[in-house]
Amino acid sequence: MKTKIDALIQKAIENGDFVGINSAVYRDSECIYQNSAGMADRENNRPMTFDTIFRIYSMTKPVTAVAVMQMVEKGEINTDFPLSWYMPEFGDMQVYDEKGIAHPAKNELRVKDLLNMTSGMPYPNCLNQTQKDVASLFGQMESRRDGDNPIDTMEFCQKMSQIPLEFEAGTQWEYGVSADILGGLVEKVSGMNYRDYLKANIFEPLGMHDTDFYVPEEKQNRFAMAYESKDGKLVRDEGCYLGLNNYKTLPAFISGGAGLTSTIPDYSRFANALANGGTTKDGIRILSKYSVDFIHTPQVMGERFTQDWDSLRGYSYGALVRVLTDKAGAGTIANLGEFGWDGWTGTYFCVDPIEKLVIFFWVQLSCAGTTPTAKLMRNIVYGSL
Repeated sequence: MKTKIDALIQKAIENGDFVGINSAVYRDSECIYQNSAGMADRENNRPMTFDTIFRIYSMTKPVTAVAVMQMVEKGEINTDFPLSWYMPEFGDMQVYDEKGIAHPAKNELRVKDLLNMTSGMPYPNCLNQTQKDVASLFGQMESRRDGDNPIDTMEFCQKMSQIPLEFEAGTQWEYGVSADILGGLVEKVSGMNYRDYLKANIFEPLGMHDTDFYVPEEKQNRFAMAYESKDGKLVRDEGCYLGLNNYKTLPAFISGGAGLTSTIPDYSRFANALANGGTTKDGIRILSKYSVDFIHTPQVMGERFTQDWDSLRGYSYGALVRVLTDKAGAGTIANLGEFGWDGWTGTYFCVDPIEKLVIFFWVQLSCAGTTPTAKLMRNIVYGSL
């Protein structure tokens, strides 16, 4: 396995596909493979190391799913209850029709609709009126981000409650800001700032000391630079996206959908706990096995799961994770039930609860998501078991 993955990664670096790569494989919580290749910061000649800190973007979402399920286990949230029972501002939602005219929503927006991305709350875009309204909100966040009155998590939720839904809740799947609203839900119900909640209930118990919503000054020399492809070349990408800042200071908006930075050693503690039914090998429990099962149970399938992403072919959607349901459709030899997610800049992970296997392939390339190289690595791993 090592020889094959090493060669795959070396080829990707030599071809200029990525500036730097961190990768690892864990089985039964033991690291059986790791590799750091290329540069974390090409312009300053800083090599990739295994403790390099990455923007993980949407790999924040599975963390939020765990936080919500912790609240479920405490009896403080129920996934089938209306969101308005906890956040009254979501009580009188409207929905746009095909002409962009808003009407009172027929369906109650429920917590489970946020967990499985059937809420009708998309990311910013320009394909329909809801997406345009969300884009306007993110524009407000950007304009206020560096001032004296930035939009925080709860104000974001309040403003989202005023935007008509793209469709009736529970009827379609659309990737979007649902996990950010769930972060606000945990904050509201727990009475704790969402970052503080995660630190107290997930990060500190698991020893995830390099995982946060920003990178402190003393750790900036371990922070990987982001790159983007322009005219066939990889160049630095110093933009700020989805309401996030430059990661140098703690943001007001604690994004439950995209805000975290982390390392593979840190995130492996979290992912291995999921692979082991919610408890680490050394006995630290963050969830019951029943809640972990809920997270990776397929919830959105068939006509509701209308998507054309290559990375989701052969998959259903659970609670903020993809779940493998069709090996041939996905082009993988992984076990059915394998689950995980990726980040916008190419941080990928998957969990196999049958084999207690976790695979990581991390890069910092804008718009990368699940890369072809990550898929190739996954098959090499399974072919070597």
